[in-house]
Amino acid sequence: MKTEKDARRFALAVAKNRGWQVNSDDSLVMPVLEGLASNFNTYGYFQCPCRDSWGTRDKDKDIICPCAYAQADIHEYGQCYCGLFVSDAFVRSGREADAIPERRPDELYP
Repeated sequence: MKTEKDARRFALAVAKNRGWQVNSDDSLVMPVLEGLASNFNTYGYFQCPCRDSWGTRDKDKDIICPCAYAQADIHEYGQCYCGLFVSDAFVRSGREADAIPERRPDELYP
C-alpha cells in the first residue's frame, strides 16, 4: 500500500530529476498526493488524480504522473495541470497555483 508519504517521495524525486519544484502549498498538494497514493493502490501506477482514468496503464499512459502534458504546462504557465509541480520562476513570482487549460484531448477521456 502506497501512502501520501510515498507519493511525496515520488513527487520530490520527479521534481529533482526534471528541474522542477513540488508546490509548497500543502492545502493544494496534500489532496493531490493522497489521490496519487490512492490511484497507485487502485491501478498500480501514480495516475493523475485530477483526471478521469480508464483504469489501464496503456490507455492512461498520458496521465501517469508526471503526465505527458506537464512539461508544456510548466513551461507556459509555471505549473502543471494539478499544481503539484511548479517551476523555479513560478516559486520566485509568489503566485499561487490556479486553473489552467486542459491539454488532454477529449478523445482520450473515458
